[in-house]
Amino acid sequence: MHAAPRVRRLRAERPWQEHRRFYVDLFADPGVLAAVWPRVTSRKQAEADALQLLAADVRHWQRRSFGPWVFFESASGLFVGRGGLRATALAGRPCVELLYAVRPDRWGRGYATEMSALAITRARELGFSEVVGLAAVSNRASRRVLEKTGMRFDSDTIERAGLAHWVGRWRAIV
Repeated sequence: MHAAPRVRRLRAERPWQEHRRFYVDLFADPGVLAAVWPRVTSRKQAEADALQLLAADVRHWQRRSFGPWVFFESASGLFVGRGGLRATALAGRPCVELLYAVRPDRWGRGYATEMSALAITRARELGFSEVVGLAAVSNRASRRVLEKTGMRFDSDTIERAGLAHWVGRWRAIV
């Protein structure tokens, strides 16, 4: 018996300055803010950080020809979140990180998992041998998203943005 083909519910776009409102709405939301930037305490700072992140995402695409996407529901066109891949460093070592952030009113619908699966597919296409993902120790749902993409977790945790995080690793089968 064959499984039914999976219908993509999301449409991904490369980020541009036209996405400013979406970045600000997402990253200044109190639920997302607590998960991503817990030390940011003012909306004004969250908005400034969101715009810096958008500028960094645009530059990342220009320099590397891959990066995070902006996601919309295919059927409705509603903005859902941001996710994809980003070159970074972890413990001083260059790596590619899997990212995702979903609007709180869309949590629990599998969108983070779909974003992550698309990112891992892109990592395979680009020939990456490893992708890392971070999940706050307090965020079991985020860890589950990473597990669904095939990540295995180190026993140690690292600190990022003032929170302890599990480190997941996806490795290409060679």
